[in-house]
Amino acid sequence: MQKVGWIGAGKMGEAMVERLLAANIEVDVWNRSPEKCDALVAAGAKLASTPAAAASNEVVFSIVLDDKALESLHRSETGVLAGSAKVWVDCSSVSPEAAKRAAEAAAAKGVQFINAPVSGNPTVVRNGKLIFAVSGDAAGIESARPFFDAIGRAVHVVGDAQQASVVKIATNALLGVLMETLSEVTVLGESAGVKRSALLSFINDSAVGSPFSNYKTPALVKLDMTPTFTNEASTKDLSLALSLAEQGGVSLPLVGAARERYAKLVESGVGSGLDIAATILQVALESNITLESELE
Repeated sequence: MQKVGWIGAGKMGEAMVERLLAANIEVDVWNRSPEKCDALVAAGAKLASTPAAAASNEVVFSIVLDDKALESLHRSETGVLAGSAKVWVDCSSVSPEAAKRAAEAAAAKGVQFINAPVSGNPTVVRNGKLIFAVSGDAAGIESARPFFDAIGRAVHVVGDAQQASVVKIATNALLGVLMETLSEVTVLGESAGVKRSALLSFINDSAVGSPFSNYKTPALVKLDMTPTFTNEASTKDLSLALSLAEQGGVSLPLVGAARERYAKLVESGVGSGLDIAATILQVALESNITLESELE
């Protein structure tokens, strides 16, 4: 039976570990708040006392909140690099700089660091549709491939360093701009008497329709803002994109505008803690339009 270490049991981490357990892979799991591991332990995972204990396996994965959380994993005396793992795969959405610092710290300990952020949400994970953007040492990637395959449907190798973080940031920046634009045109249609369901049905059947617009249609029509990706997370990722653009001298006017929109959505309280589809609520508010759920 294969074994792997796992650090981070938030919503995404929990769903990813469930996939590993379903594939008959033993998992040693650690989370800063250990009670979040209870369901996974009940499903067969073993609770690790420290990140180092989780990293007692040859391969260890991590998925944590941000740059600061990733830093703590390799700076702590009981962190991931205090274990015996030979390959550290990080799936967090972090800056390339944070990924580079982790890679350098890992290399100093003879550990291969694999940058492997993901695209999807817990439902996508549980349906086996998650995809990975992966960069790092080729041998390390191959060591982790059985676990990638157990969790998701595709692995996109995009480079040999921190390129995967750039791919993730660019993808999430596009997602943020698309959600804001989709909300704006939906409210535009509403203002002219077009039902949201009718407009979105047409858009989804057109050349500009996409899996994303189809996926977000129920939220926009029924106004169900149960979070799959929060406005706080989108604000963070758009900020990462702008920081990366500044370093490279790249102009990102639409991304900058979207970042301001999401920050406003959080600060106003209209979208705090809600799904990014709540952008439609902010657009409607500013347009003096009252939205009602279109229940079918």
